[in-house]
Formats: sequence, C-alpha cells, structure tokens
Amino acid sequence: MTYSEYQVVVETKKNHLSNVELIGYMDEARSVWYEYCISTGVEAVVVHLSTDFKKELFNQDQLNIRTQVARVGNTSFTLEQRVVDVHQQLVSVSEVVLTTIDIQTRQKVRVPDQVRELLQTDGTLPVKVDTSY
Repeated sequence: MTYSEYQVVVETKKNHLSNVELIGYMDEARSVWYEYCISTGVEAVVVHLSTDFKKELFNQDQLNIRTQVARVGNTSFTLEQRVVDVHQQLVSVSEVVLTTIDIQTRQKVRVPDQVRELLQTDGTLPVKVDTSY
C-alpha cells in the first residue's frame, strides 16, 4: 500500500503532550494526502477519526508518523496512521475517514482513480503539490 512518513520532535510547555496535541501532529502528517487529493481535482475532508493512545509522550520525544491508505469506497477513503517513538514503541493508532468533495460546489464526489490506485501500489505517496488553491 502507498504510504507517507512524517518525523516530528514533540514541543510542549506542559509536563507531557496532550492527546489533542498528538492529533494535531497526525493532521500535519496527513497534509501531503490533502495536497495529493487537490492535485487530482478534489478536496479531502475528515468525516471520522478514531484513535487508540498507547503511550505517554513528553517534550522533545521524537516521533515517526506513518500514514497509509487502507480502504477506498465510493466517495470516501480511509487512512491508517501509526505513531511510533524513537525506540519503535507504538504510541498511537488511528483510523481516519476522508470524504472527497468538489472544490467549487463543496458536494461529495467519487474518489478519483489516482487515489484508488494507491491501494494497489506499494511505495511512498507521489506528492504533486499545487499551491494555487
């Protein structure tokens, strides 16, 4: 399956990183997926997020967030995100459902074939960033 990798160093002024802040890092890791969808002519928006938190995080912890396409439906697709620390210990696992919408009308549309093909392709996400939006 197609995937992306995102590395980040935790920055927090609190004793530990809150789960809400971790979800923010995971959203940053999905930004390349949002950009990829825009390059195919649609926008992807989160309609469901489910996360299991496995390990507490602290300031300056180093994380790797791997995001991969898990399923593709008619007007939505599912990404799986796994967060591990520098010791490869599992920090969290998320399932994120995104629906594809027309950029102009804001109505749901069929998931583009380019996104569907990612389910059958092994390797990293071929990001084609379009900053004109």
